[in-house]
Amino acid sequence: MESIAKEAKIIGIGEEGIKALDSMHDKVKENMDIEKITIKQDVDKEYVRQLLDGVEVLFLTYSTEDNRVKEIVKAISYMASERRVLCIGLNTSDKENKDELGVNREFNLANNLQKIVSLINIMIESISDHCMINIDVTDLKEVLASDKGIKYSYEEFDNIKDSDKIANTILNNMESIGAEFIGKKGIVFVELDKNNCEENKMLIYLNEVLTKIQEDNDNTYELIFSLYVKEDLNGLSRVALAYN
Repeated sequence: MESIAKEAKIIGIGEEGIKALDSMHDKVKENMDIEKITIKQDVDKEYVRQLLDGVEVLFLTYSTEDNRVKEIVKAISYMASERRVLCIGLNTSDKENKDELGVNREFNLANNLQKIVSLINIMIESISDHCMINIDVTDLKEVLASDKGIKYSYEEFDNIKDSDKIANTILNNMESIGAEFIGKKGIVFVELDKNNCEENKMLIYLNEVLTKIQEDNDNTYELIFSLYVKEDLNGLSRVALAYN
């Protein structure tokens, strides 16, 4: 597998955050740098500054049931905001958190870890130079860092030619963060197996999928896409949708 440019980083914070990071380590290690922070570490400005050097997208895994962990998350997310780094929280706790942590978006890992890991991987790969048709990190920011909620879905298929099935499956399995949506922008992330799709027809199939998603969705947001062609998907196609 090609290594993605290390412009993304994931940091496990505290015992539960580090456990979550360890459980996804093998799936994210090719796409981002990995760090761990214990609650006993001194997290000062210089340390955080070094953590953020060269980083455009930052993921933090943590549990909001630990107050010290929340302090560390706030310190990192504050400096990430100053540097305009997209900061995504991955919370392992299923208990409601009312504290403002400063992250641009928080996903809950409690009952959804594998799907979220697949989603963040396809997002990071979409901004890679290895991606045939990539998007810019500012596109991710526009969708994920909006003031209101987002909806998202990630699915895998064995036939990219069945646009009706793909669109229906994606739209019928959308999950929500928040209750209000601005309906401004959406991104379809697509990864195809090179050995399972004729190269000269890839864009045709992709266009059919995009058209079907737009036709079957009540929202009128701007829709863009990424396309990554790989050789190691075992015949599968991966499709994700996120919109605000």
